[in-house]
Amino acid sequence: MRQYKSVGTVEKSIHSPRTQRKEYGFYIACDDRAILNCVNAMLLSHGLVGLSDTEGKIHYLIDGRRGKNYILGQVKERVLPLREASPENSMYEDAVTYRAIDTVIRRYGFQETLMGTRILRVLLFRLYKEPKLLKCASKSLYPLAQPEFHITASQVERNLRYAIRKSTRLKENTRVITVLRLLLDATMSEVVDKYGRA
Repeated sequence: MRQYKSVGTVEKSIHSPRTQRKEYGFYIACDDRAILNCVNAMLLSHGLVGLSDTEGKIHYLIDGRRGKNYILGQVKERVLPLREASPENSMYEDAVTYRAIDTVIRRYGFQETLMGTRILRVLLFRLYKEPKLLKCASKSLYPLAQPEFHITASQVERNLRYAIRKSTRLKENTRVITVLRLLLDATMSEVVDKYGRA
C-alpha cells in the first residue's frame, strides 16, 4: 500500500513589524484515496476548498452534503465578493433572481393582479439578498415595501395575507412568515437548478 504525507500546517498569519504574510499548507498525496481523504478533511473542517488551475483561476469546491441553503450562503458570502463588481454582473444577477421569483410565484398560483403578489415579489427579492430580514419581518422586512407602495407595514401584511388566501396551492390559514420562508427556499432552489452559479 502506498503512503502519503501531509506537509505544512493550516494556513496562519505571521505578524511582524514590517510586513504581514501568510503561511500555506501543502499536502502531498500519492494515490486517489489519499487525495480524497485530504479534500474530505478540508471540506469537513471548512466547508469550502479553493483549487487553482495553471492559468491562476480559482475553482471553489463547496461541501454539498450540508444542504442547498449552506451552498448558497457560501457562494454569496465567500465567492461572489471575490469577483470584481460590475454593473453588468449585478444587473444579470438581479434579472436571474427576479425570473426565479416570478416562476415560483406562478407555480404557487398567486394572482399577479393583486397588490399582495406585487409586494411579495419585491420582498422575496430583498429576502434573497438578505435572508436575515425574515427573523423580524414586521420591523425589518415589511417597511421595505412602504416607499414603493406607499402603505404602512400593517397594510403590507394584510395584502400579503389576502394574496396567500387567494393562492391556488396554499392553505387559507397559512402564516405569512411560513409562506415567505417556503417561497424563499423555492426561489433559491430555482436559481441553483436553472442557473447554476448565478
